[in-house]
Amino acid sequence: MSPSSVFLDEGVLDLNFVPLRLLHRDKEMRFLSSLFRFIVDTPYEMSQRAVIVGGIGTGKTVLAQRFGMNLEEEARRRRIKARYIHVNCRESRGSLFMVLSRAVRDLRPNFPDRGYSANELLDTLMRILDEDEQQLLLCLDEVDALIEKEGSDALYYLTRVQEERMEGPRRLSLICISKDSEAFKALDRSTLSTLQRNVVRMSDYTQPQLADILTSRAEQAFRTGAISEEIVMFISELAESEGGDARYAIDILWGAGKRADTVYSQEVLPEHVRKAAASLFPTLRTEEIERLSRHEQLALLGIARHFVHSKEPHATTGEVELAYKVACEEHGEEPRGHTQFWKYLNNLSGLAMVSTRLHASEKGRTQLVSLSKVPAEELDKAVTRILDEA
Repeated sequence: MSPSSVFLDEGVLDLNFVPLRLLHRDKEMRFLSSLFRFIVDTPYEMSQRAVIVGGIGTGKTVLAQRFGMNLEEEARRRRIKARYIHVNCRESRGSLFMVLSRAVRDLRPNFPDRGYSANELLDTLMRILDEDEQQLLLCLDEVDALIEKEGSDALYYLTRVQEERMEGPRRLSLICISKDSEAFKALDRSTLSTLQRNVVRMSDYTQPQLADILTSRAEQAFRTGAISEEIVMFISELAESEGGDARYAIDILWGAGKRADTVYSQEVLPEHVRKAAASLFPTLRTEEIERLSRHEQLALLGIARHFVHSKEPHATTGEVELAYKVACEEHGEEPRGHTQFWKYLNNLSGLAMVSTRLHASEKGRTQLVSLSKVPAEELDKAVTRILDEA
């Protein structure tokens, strides 16, 4: 990294990075370990299937990958032959042939990818496992795509292939990952029965859990002093509002760092976070601003102006009310009273761009205001233009 960069190792924020330990997923990791422990304890004696289900950003993929890496490491330590292969079914166009081709080439890199049917590739995969005296845990990520294209047949073959080898050693186990358990309802009952016994359900991350994850990544990814605890909390709040999506949180963390580098800032600021969030899901809609009353627009302008100049991610109602009064003076309007301003603020909190929350401290309860996903500079320009054109 450049000496002036806020980053120490931005690879830690890459989509494919797998942490050594997954925070707040110990229970799920223990359950997977209990299901597949036989691979190292009593190899070749059984096979198993599991399903991981959860929303976007709940850590389904990274849970499976970390478990697979741990399993391979334990197998090597105990001199047992076991492999974990992770295949994304959507990237494989929902094709069983392409899924199996990827698995076979992982074990035999020079294997030709033409001239075989899917069933022949499955037979080949099992033969390779026999030749290598190997056990395979095959993970089918985004298995929805495979079910949509192939119906029940693909998973039927994969779950039944071992049962046709009753006398031989058990070689193949499966993990299927899906965003929604509804996807499996398209399977026939016999196939579904083999998968639904062992289901790992991934809950959405809470704001404190997201903050823990971001703190862990930030400590590895950023230079000392480049990112504050307040910024981490700010990003975790944004991610919680998107359903507890950890991937979204990490994307914003990386994007905010890149924007800090772009302007040669030595630290990540709230405006960098807002610009990163806006680039992922743009939320500045001028039609929403145009529908506001003039004083609601002035209150919004005051909020934007405050955050243009503030390095803090939140403001008190007193701070934004003062900024509202300055905006009124600038546009020749008489500021409304505190009670009316409070109503404006409550109305604005219904917009995606403004967030309010109560904060408890030793001094009592205070309402904090923030711009969640809109850069303050862009909002300032948009509201000013609308006010000037009125």
